[in-house]
Amino acid sequence: MTLKIIGPNDPALDILEAALARNPELDAILEIIPWPEYRDALMATLQADVAPNQALFVPGHIWLPELADAGYLADMTALFETVPADILETYDPTEIVPSIAAESKYQGKQYQLPFFSDGHILFYRADLIQLDESKGIPVVSTKDLAEIAAAVHNPPKVYGLVLKADVSEIFTDWLPYLWEAGGWIFDEDGNPDVANKNNIAALQAYCDLRQFCPPETHTYGNGEIAESIRQGEAALVANWGGQTAPLLVDAEGQKQTKYKSAAFPVPWNATWGIAIPANQPESSQQDALSTLMKILNKAQDKEITRVAGSPVRQSSYAPEELVKYPWLAAQREMLERAKPLPALPELGLFLGALYGAAHDAFTGKFTPAEALQKVQAEATGEK
Repeated sequence: MTLKIIGPNDPALDILEAALARNPELDAILEIIPWPEYRDALMATLQADVAPNQALFVPGHIWLPELADAGYLADMTALFETVPADILETYDPTEIVPSIAAESKYQGKQYQLPFFSDGHILFYRADLIQLDESKGIPVVSTKDLAEIAAAVHNPPKVYGLVLKADVSEIFTDWLPYLWEAGGWIFDEDGNPDVANKNNIAALQAYCDLRQFCPPETHTYGNGEIAESIRQGEAALVANWGGQTAPLLVDAEGQKQTKYKSAAFPVPWNATWGIAIPANQPESSQQDALSTLMKILNKAQDKEITRVAGSPVRQSSYAPEELVKYPWLAAQREMLERAKPLPALPELGLFLGALYGAAHDAFTGKFTPAEALQKVQAEATGEK
């Protein structure tokens, strides 16, 4: 039976598509689905009587706890015992970056094979901003961004900052500010607690940065941010590590030198991995896992670096790789510093509301306190 895989339209998935085309003996195909439609397609597969797709991409700890807790995903920990020894040895799970390996698990069981990571890297125009590189990758506090941006803000020639503040992206764009401010999503008892004073202050600080951004920054998603970096529109811009390669290295392999890379003190990262739906025969789950492990090897991970920018294996961060790809040291620093969202399935119940609330505050529809209080009421069932 042909292994059918679905995933979102991300640069890294081009690598998988190409690998499957080069290896027809694997009898596997990939269907790429636009991101706004992807969640519905994923749930249709997971909730079918029998999964029409035998594997699918999951954005790590964002969805994994919710989906695993609901019993939608196959437990790979048990399936590993059925994988032929030669396939398991070639795949070599011990090679996965520890933080990425941890994110692929829920309550001690593994539910995805990591494919690429997607965390915050801060890019800065080296012709406008000088950061201290004497100790390695510069680490820039979110609390200093306003001062740095103000010093070089000169619109329309150059903006001090660009924020990925479209409603579909704004919550994760805000997370480094939230984490550094000591914010949280759940209290110590595991109850939603989003309207706390730290969160409100962090959202206010994020909103205050709009004065240094292009007027339409509230509509900037991945495509707009990519174009902003290509044009050198702003002195500072944060973007996903998994979309870095095509922006900083052209088709001929020439490096773009306008932007250098830095890290946030407490960035956020999600690891996209391939999961296996539980609603299919165990034999199909076993075949899917064996086929996927044949593909996701060390050579393929280096292709992730070349095409996307954010590999998941430790060998892909070897010294020679760091020299070859100028952003890779910042990518590694990000993985070492990143703080995930709480691995609680309840988060999925109000995660979408957090995006809307942050955008409402950013566009002035509500104050940060009002916006977060609305989410709090929704999350706790209050009127």
